[in-house]
Amino acid sequence: MKKAILLIAILAISFQYSEAQKINKKKEFGEVHRQLTLGNYKTALMHANRLNLLEPSNANFSYLAGLCYYYSDFDKHKAIPLLKNAVKAVSTEHVENSIKEKSAPKEAWLILGKALHFDYQFAEAIKAFEKYKSICKDEKKQKEADLNISYCNNGIKMLADSIEISIYSLDNLNSEYNDHTPIINGNEDMLIFTSRRKGSTGNLIDNDGVCFEDIYVSYKEGKNWTEPKKISKNINTDQHEANVCLSPDGMELFIYKDVGGVGNLFHSYFDSIDWTVPKPLSSAINSTSNETHATFTSNTLYFTSDRKEGIGGKDIYISKRLPTGEWSLAENLGEIINSQCDEEGPFIHPDGHTLIFSSKCEKSMGGYDLFITEKQQDGSWSEPKNLGYPINTTGDDVFYVLSPDGKRAYYSSIQKGGKGGRDLFVMNLLSLPERSTVVINGVVRVAQSNEIPKDITITVTEVESNQLIGKYRPNRNTGKYTIILRNGKKYKLACEADNCAFKEEILEVPEDATYYELSKPIYLDPLGIIEK
Repeated sequence: MKKAILLIAILAISFQYSEAQKINKKKEFGEVHRQLTLGNYKTALMHANRLNLLEPSNANFSYLAGLCYYYSDFDKHKAIPLLKNAVKAVSTEHVENSIKEKSAPKEAWLILGKALHFDYQFAEAIKAFEKYKSICKDEKKQKEADLNISYCNNGIKMLADSIEISIYSLDNLNSEYNDHTPIINGNEDMLIFTSRRKGSTGNLIDNDGVCFEDIYVSYKEGKNWTEPKKISKNINTDQHEANVCLSPDGMELFIYKDVGGVGNLFHSYFDSIDWTVPKPLSSAINSTSNETHATFTSNTLYFTSDRKEGIGGKDIYISKRLPTGEWSLAENLGEIINSQCDEEGPFIHPDGHTLIFSSKCEKSMGGYDLFITEKQQDGSWSEPKNLGYPINTTGDDVFYVLSPDGKRAYYSSIQKGGKGGRDLFVMNLLSLPERSTVVINGVVRVAQSNEIPKDITITVTEVESNQLIGKYRPNRNTGKYTIILRNGKKYKLACEADNCAFKEEILEVPEDATYYELSKPIYLDPLGIIEK
């Protein structure tokens, strides 16, 4: 038995030696750096591993392989042993891009700290960051290390005070490629997401070796989601398209597209048959900077932009849809929300008062963390609170949407055991209170007939403040509409339609009402009777 084991070991060593002999070091080294520049970490890793096989004791090669693992979307934990090997021979005189260089750069300590942090080894990560600070004199890099130390300390505290949740994967929607940014309508029976799976429109491959993004849609039938389909030929092209948000009634979709190297926001309407060709939002929102994400409810759009006049990095802005249909000039939400770091992925709950967003600020436990804030009576926002662990993790937690009742969250994440890359998940928020909202589903009909009024607009106004809550357009073919309102208020419902007269109705949602759905027959729909 011992002889057999020894023989296998000898054969394995012989094979590795044989493979190493075939490696062209100069070619592999150049390819690693080329693929890293392109952001193609998976391919770069393949070449870095060959170099590491050739010279296992070369700290620079170990660093390159560890770097590839850390920045890839898979097996990040495998970066740790490689980087631990690299930091055994760190040199402040490291010559970058030199094949003769055998020592690792001082940044090996920084990346090791980040890899340990990602793996929840917070105490060890802090030691690595402190070591990096001791040999790095660059002030900006010092601040980066300090921020990561803050992340570790926050992580230690949050793990000790976790909340109760359960998570399950949307397996029938996920693929082996990145699937991300799930969004839902107000009835929670339609889910739209972005994917880089095979078979994308145009079948083109981007520089990172993966298909371009397309937008997909799935519908809930009973308790299950249907097989996802491409949303529309009017929306998906042979370039990147990514959904960002959906109006509660599921009739208006906002999309992110790259236009000449600048990210802008577009929107499309469902015309009862198909989605319209997306059109860019006005210059009140889109700029020469990058507008990357948005969330919409009633007549208000919250979006992220990295424009120069911001507080720091990407900030969250607000714009209101005017009675003319145009957008008001964007306003920064201010320092209570925005920090010197990046903010991303805002989500405004259909109640119009609960804003969830992601931030890399010093209160995070790593990368983007999710925060929640509530709009106050005077229109200001409360101090944002970190949603805690395990909602937040050591990775980037972003693009998170709540169900109308606040009991489920749809999001994407990279997790062990997933299908590959980012997968779609649902989080049951068992310990959080139910949202106090009412979902009104109805059908608009002309009285004493099945005729559907065309081009009708439903206007909802809060009675006490006379504030416009929103304008809603029912489906032109079915007359169906969805409106989501907050509790404890009186609302005036009015309709505008050609050749129809409408008697305004007051709808009161009690203060102590928790989430419920209101649905009435045609002859008693929540808007009252429409009379010709």
